[in-house]
Amino acid sequence: MAASSPPRRRLPGDLRRRQLLDVSIELLAEGGVQAVTMEGVAARAGVSKALGYRYFENADQLLVALHDREMAEIGIRVRAAMASTTGYENQCRASLAAWLDLLAERGTVIATVMAVRPVSGPVEDASRAIHATFTDYYAKVVAAEYGLSPTLATVASSIQLAGLHGLLHCWINGRMSRRELIDTFATMSAAAFAALADRPPMIGEPSTPIETV
Repeated sequence: MAASSPPRRRLPGDLRRRQLLDVSIELLAEGGVQAVTMEGVAARAGVSKALGYRYFENADQLLVALHDREMAEIGIRVRAAMASTTGYENQCRASLAAWLDLLAERGTVIATVMAVRPVSGPVEDASRAIHATFTDYYAKVVAAEYGLSPTLATVASSIQLAGLHGLLHCWINGRMSRRELIDTFATMSAAAFAALADRPPMIGEPSTPIETV
């Protein structure tokens, strides 16, 4: 008589959901977004396809959940770092250090998830929402530190955060050390916000009235 196969281990709901997300990362790294299907995830996790649908309606929802999980971890680390010090420039340095530490730990995972954005509308939407959340958070800090209006602080913070992609490329390509990158970015950011606080003329606005003939 053939030996019966061992019973499938039942996991608590939160652990099963985590397992499905972890499996999705593996499939993304191996075959890109096309490899992340409900059938493929279930097969890799060793569960039925029906079980996967208990946690996610479709593959897009799974990818959004994966993106949100990784971005949430960044948010936790960055907020904790900024709360550990005072003054915008110091907070900028601390938050950048925390971000780079996380990238060193989970850089492959985060890069893989972020690479989904151009080919998945729902993930792109989630990415925009996360960017808006971080922008609002930094804008409150900047407005309080430099006395900027909420609108100006929000616009300037959004531009600053967009610049992090350039910093990341410089770090990956080894153009600067980690410390040099943090120092450069924090110094530039603090100087830019201080300049905005001095209310210089806007681009295209003359500093003195133009005399008419």
